[in-house]
Amino acid sequence: MTYELVHKFRGQGKMNEAEDWIRANVKGLWELQFLGMSEEIDEFKKTKTYIFHVRFTFGRSEDMKRFKDEYIDGKQPRRTQASAPAKKRGFFSRLFN
Repeated sequence: MTYELVHKFRGQGKMNEAEDWIRANVKGLWELQFLGMSEEIDEFKKTKTYIFHVRFTFGRSEDMKRFKDEYIDGKQPRRTQASAPAKKRGFFSRLFN
């Protein structure tokens, strides 16, 4: 079973950044498939931007969810919270137990 995600990038540099992020953070198998390129013209700025359409295929659902949450949506990674250290028992607590 594979998990797919299709995304658009503004420029090849952004696509390369995503690929580098995946290499550094994904544990399972993955694949990047280039679907095509389109041109977007901004009438106000009079500039042309190339949009890259890419399909990411992941072997694990956890990897796809992490990529979507952390890289695409920009959410901070969840950190596991360590349990609080055990409190030392004082003189009176030892006396009354």
